[in-house]
Amino acid sequence: MSKPMHQVRVAAISKDLPGIISIDVDGDLLDADGGRTAAPHSSRLEPRRCVDDHVKIVLPGPDGQAGADSPEASRPSGSGTSPLLRTYTRRRYDPATGAWGIDVFVFPHGGPGSSWAAGLAVGDVVTVRGPGGHWQLPADPGTVLMVGDPVAQPAIANALEALPQGARAIVLLEEGPHRYPLPERPGAEIQMVPSSPGGSALVEAVRRVPTPAGPWWAFVHGQADMVRPLRRHLRVDRGLPKDHMNLSAYWISGRDAEAWRAMKSDFNRQMIADSGD
Repeated sequence: MSKPMHQVRVAAISKDLPGIISIDVDGDLLDADGGRTAAPHSSRLEPRRCVDDHVKIVLPGPDGQAGADSPEASRPSGSGTSPLLRTYTRRRYDPATGAWGIDVFVFPHGGPGSSWAAGLAVGDVVTVRGPGGHWQLPADPGTVLMVGDPVAQPAIANALEALPQGARAIVLLEEGPHRYPLPERPGAEIQMVPSSPGGSALVEAVRRVPTPAGPWWAFVHGQADMVRPLRRHLRVDRGLPKDHMNLSAYWISGRDAEAWRAMKSDFNRQMIADSGD
């Protein structure tokens, strides 16, 4: 079932990080007329509780409106075309006010998401679906293997923030055009891996990592051609229990976000079957 949709107002925009647009919104949800909803405690998105917390932004159509996916039309419609959705990690969250923020990576080839972010102004209203996410780290995970491609860096940053004191993290990140700040953790070892087609170098780097002694977990986010073989490797070759890992394929080479969304369910079923689950 789709998450409900809401409207929020942009509070701040920053371009301090090269190639990254940071967008922060007010915590209060808006009503149909663009004003704040009446009940303060029920008028905010759910708090950021999960390591894989994220929201989907409903990009405006040619008329500048969110169209069929406005909060008043959150039920499926057979008449309109599907809206453009882009998924972003909620990188910042203020529990006192409910305010939250995302970081949009701008790539040379452009795209609907980066074009939307570049044209945004403080005070603009944004339609958002979510939040989504469910994965939690235990209080004493032992070691957490974190693997991500360049677009997964905000999610890796959240995972590092959630790392319990005394736990160890082995972080493998594929190099990309953006230098994204990652939280410093005493038990974290970060290795940058050269970019390669399909993330093949990242897959091989994971294969070379010795299996941790004691309990361990895995957090793997990024392109589908990297996530799929790593799930099989972790389950079949390493014997990692499936409830000890969180994997998310964000995109696939040669397909835009809408085409990927249409095939993602089948992809996930095939990926799970590859691992014998």
